[in-house]
Amino acid sequence: MALFELKERAKWSYDPEERKTAIRELTMHGTSAVPSLEEILSVTAYEDIKKACAEAIKDILNIKRTDEISTSNNDLSSKVQKKEEKQEQEEKVVTEPSLADLPP
Repeated sequence: MALFELKERAKWSYDPEERKTAIRELTMHGTSAVPSLEEILSVTAYEDIKKACAEAIKDILNIKRTDEISTSNNDLSSKVQKKEEKQEQEEKVVTEPSLADLPP
């Protein structure tokens, strides 16, 4: 279902469970759903819906941070791996004898 439809269902549905279901479905859309969740949070008068929106926003932002951290860790580990490979290649070049090192 589209973000707009989910947002409207979460804001205006008579059934509290339908509102919560719409909020859960919005959460699955990731960071693009945060503005909709913030709008729902500002419009609703129901504390349970406000709490659900706040938790959904928090979860989305935590997932985003976790993804960013894992991406930066992957980048860091690949840089370390490349550096180690480069050092190994340099060591191979230094330890292998060349023709100039052989006696006449």
